[in-house]
Amino acid sequence: MSKQIHYNLDPIDKIGATYNLIYGEKSNGKSWQVKHKKGILKYLKTKKRFILLRRWLDDIKPQWIEKYFSDVDIAGLTNNKYTFVTCYRKEIFLAYLDDNGKVKKGDKIGYAMSLSTEQHESGASYLDVEDIIFEEFMERGVYLAHESQKLMALYSTIDRKRGVVRLWLVGNTITRVNPYLRDWDLQKVVRRQKQGDINVIDIPTEDGSTVKLAIEYCKSSGGRTMTIGSSSKMIDSGAWQSFPQPHLPKSKNDYIIKYRFVFQYQDFRFLCELLVDKEDRSNIAWFISPKYTDIKPNTLVISDKISTSPWWQRDIYNLTIRNERLKEVLSTFRESNIFYSDDLTGTDFKQLIDFSIRR
Repeated sequence: MSKQIHYNLDPIDKIGATYNLIYGEKSNGKSWQVKHKKGILKYLKTKKRFILLRRWLDDIKPQWIEKYFSDVDIAGLTNNKYTFVTCYRKEIFLAYLDDNGKVKKGDKIGYAMSLSTEQHESGASYLDVEDIIFEEFMERGVYLAHESQKLMALYSTIDRKRGVVRLWLVGNTITRVNPYLRDWDLQKVVRRQKQGDINVIDIPTEDGSTVKLAIEYCKSSGGRTMTIGSSSKMIDSGAWQSFPQPHLPKSKNDYIIKYRFVFQYQDFRFLCELLVDKEDRSNIAWFISPKYTDIKPNTLVISDKISTSPWWQRDIYNLTIRNERLKEVLSTFRESNIFYSDDLTGTDFKQLIDFSIRR
């Protein structure tokens, strides 16, 4: 059995970046490190408070806040003055139980907020805050409309052009299809990152200066693994979560390539090839694989981007170019005919495309 290695916040913290994205496997200690060092411990040392941010209002109920901090040794950090953390009216306090078992609030150490209601904070003052901890920034389901812009609006409200607030985005390797990776132009970085990598990027701002962003793909913590099923690699080792996808029934060498074109969505590129079985020409297959090279001129591209090129199209089933034979061929692009080079490619593809695949 391999020895478990717990996550350490110090390497990325020392970079001093304003925006810090930390992602990896579940239960490797990343959340504990952030809430301990940038939440409780920093307040005790400096009296500077923090904001604990979640996406939805239901995510910041007092019960969840108290459970979130339940693994931090509050008694040890405060010499037994306080024993736990409590939340009252979206403010976070150190607390203890009196002799009658009643909760007694002590120092206010932070605030709980939901990104979905960020507009309600626009007139408030948080000059006592230096850190925003955004938990679960990678989502399995639905994101907010214009979510990254909402986060920047909230950040501006908290920082008030002081240039002191640092943002900590913490998440698991659920999906690479994420508004922050897209809007902050990080998808190429993430696709190349290996576990343990920290990349630092200087992002231009409107006033001509730059802001520093650090993104870390946490090392696998090792230790004993107990989960099973399609999510086990993500949970136990930090691999990107994927779901089983159809693969070619034969070797690709058993087919003839008849057509090639490209899908490009949110900076993800996929090469799509129409394959015809060498032995049975009536048997066709659409094969989708990652495309890492540049797109050649006059290549058909199905994309969410707007282009003046007639070869760039919005919908594979409604081409505007005058090529009836090509339209006829693309009518066979149906779910039963589509196969993927690997499960992660198929998972990404299905999460990205904005049209319905015909059955």
